Amino acid sequence: SLYANYIEGLVKGGTAPATNGGQPVLNAGQVFAPYVSRQKEVGLKYDGGRIGGSVAFFTTDMPSAYVENNVYGVFGKQRNRGLEFNVFGEPVKGLRVLGGLTLLDAKYLSTASGANDGKRVVGVPRSQANIGADWDVPGVAGLALNARLVHTGKQWVNSANTLRAPSWTRFDVGARYTTRVADKKVVLRGTVDNVFGRSYWAGAFTDNFLTVGAPRTVRISAAVDF
Repeated sequence: SLYANYIEGLVKGGTAPATNGGQPVLNAGQVFAPYVSRQKEVGLKYDGGRIGGSVAFFTTDMPSAYVENNVYGVFGKQRNRGLEFNVFGEPVKGLRVLGGLTLLDAKYLSTASGANDGKRVVGVPRSQANIGADWDVPGVAGLALNARLVHTGKQWVNSANTLRAPSWTRFDVGARYTTRVADKKVVLRGTVDNVFGRSYWAGAFTDNFLTVGAPRTVRISAAVDF
């Protein structure tokens, strides 16, 4: 099937910082109203029963905020373009797969005094990929094992594109057991994220501000259908 769509969405407005480059911002603390982002997308989907996939091209335009003449405001514009590939299905009975690859080209179109026009957007990697599998263990009814590989490419940490965080890859594993207790369906789950305890920067969300990736994390949960 072929498809196309047009989306308008509200994005949370920013808050004016106290200073910029060591100078006070005149409207420090001002909270801006949400702004509108606009996205256009065209794609192709295929479902062959046991396996399927999709490919899509999208472009998103949105305003961007910065300080100009010591006043913080929504003066600029950025554009994100990308290709997204997905694959899914059950190529072998009892083995389910789901994965995707996104290639991104995100640039500032209009910046303060044009200083960063054409530079890449902070915190938006050129590539992101993930692949996961879920396997029903033969001979053990209700038991399934799963694994996932997540990769994020390099990303710029500042608007001037002079400082960049390295790419990172994380491996997660888990198990799921479905049974019945007192005639109620019970699902027990256990996961280990970042199995190898890799240290990495999860992402950058504004100039010169990075968040640390989570360390090895173990989670156990149970769900009961009443």
